[in-house]
Amino acid sequence: MVAIKKILCPVDLSEESRPALEMACEWAKRFDAELHLLHVVAGLSDPYPYLGPPFNGAMSWETMIRQKARTALAELTLPEGFESLKVVLELRSGSPSNHIVDDAKEAAIDLIVMGTHGRSGFSHLVLGSVAENVVRRAHCPVLTVRPAEPPKPTP
Repeated sequence: MVAIKKILCPVDLSEESRPALEMACEWAKRFDAELHLLHVVAGLSDPYPYLGPPFNGAMSWETMIRQKARTALAELTLPEGFESLKVVLELRSGSPSNHIVDDAKEAAIDLIVMGTHGRSGFSHLVLGSVAENVVRRAHCPVLTVRPAEPPKPTP
């Protein structure tokens, strides 16, 4: 059997990423593995120059967003029953798929557990798929978790 000592779970800090976090916690607990939570802030300096300076002129938009992301990542709560897991928090800026693949290799990650947004059609064509890119390029197994099904409306 393959030893799983380190698990990487990329999180975008949305509710849609929660099922992947729960799955990663389950695997980490089962294998007594270290859980690495990675959030990647997409680079903002080039694509949004029209936004102008942020409210605090001494700080760039990217710096402000990184500070907010750092706070949100630090405040991220693990699902109930998993509070005793050993967790490593990482915050990066740039391409999510590149950082996931590169960080996984550098940290000798044994398993990546990540969510998918379930995009299809035109939005998948235009936006691509971080999960798909990671599956193709990762040095280790990748477990993808679909978002929870929204509740069906009652008639």
